[in-house]
Amino acid sequence: MHINVSTRLRSHCIRALTESMEPRVMTHMIREIFPGYDIHARTGFPESLSIPNKEVAGQIVVDVIDAERFPTFVALLIRAHEEGFMGRKYPISYLREIIKGTFELGFIYDSVNRFFVEDPKVRHTRNWGVLQEGMEYTLAFIAVDIVGNTKLVRKYSDKDIQKTYQDIREIVQDSVIRRNGRIWNWEGDGGLAAFFFGNKHMSAAVSAIEIIHELFIYNRTRCILSEPVFLRIGVHAGSCEYTDNLEDLKKIQTVKETADLEQRSAANAITISIVIKVMLEDIIAREFNVTGKGKNGPFSYKLEFQRL
Repeated sequence: MHINVSTRLRSHCIRALTESMEPRVMTHMIREIFPGYDIHARTGFPESLSIPNKEVAGQIVVDVIDAERFPTFVALLIRAHEEGFMGRKYPISYLREIIKGTFELGFIYDSVNRFFVEDPKVRHTRNWGVLQEGMEYTLAFIAVDIVGNTKLVRKYSDKDIQKTYQDIREIVQDSVIRRNGRIWNWEGDGGLAAFFFGNKHMSAAVSAIEIIHELFIYNRTRCILSEPVFLRIGVHAGSCEYTDNLEDLKKIQTVKETADLEQRSAANAITISIVIKVMLEDIIAREFNVTGKGKNGPFSYKLEFQRL
């Protein structure tokens, strides 16, 4: 994802660093983004020479922009200003203008996690603009699969199947994006979505419930097939070493465990792990009934109606 930082915004950042910090502090701060960062190697100045503040600041700003880490850099400035760095606070010049410029680039500030993320009204990339290759994060996942895909594909025309499956993908995507989740993978008859912010466990579970409910309405009102389409959904959470490689994402243990929950789920039902269950608000948690042999689940929710 290319971030087009304007000349004016670059200038604000350089002046903010130059006026607020000495080179030693700038270098230590930027090592939180680039471990082992060597300002002499980056600028070409000999080790024996001191580098002027403006040269250090300019090189740092160039490097964070080139590495697509500008929002992370601005979050560091906010932290240094509000909480301090290396034992003291650094009032950052032009911070208001820098934050405004970052908003204009299509990012919003997550005050809970203390970093910038993509504004979902502007763009939707797999990593929210912040997850970094090789770094470990805790995420919640939902795995979705269309029940009886092979039978449906054989029974109906390609045109009708393509239309129906696209409708289902839109139902899933709308529910996921509404809670600032991301579709990580979709392969025609199902896929994987991820959640990272706020109560990610709650977001994933509620998104899954909404998908099942929306699918019920879809089957009653818009489905062009002569029979309803059902989904199986699994919901789980855990650690994940982020990678942009789709095949490697599928190999992540938490992702595989989510897929296993989906495969164990009944048609038109959601199966969640205890990791998800314990993080849910009670009004939602009590809708999931234990389906495993012990009290640790898994737990299932199925859309059912009582006849009056």
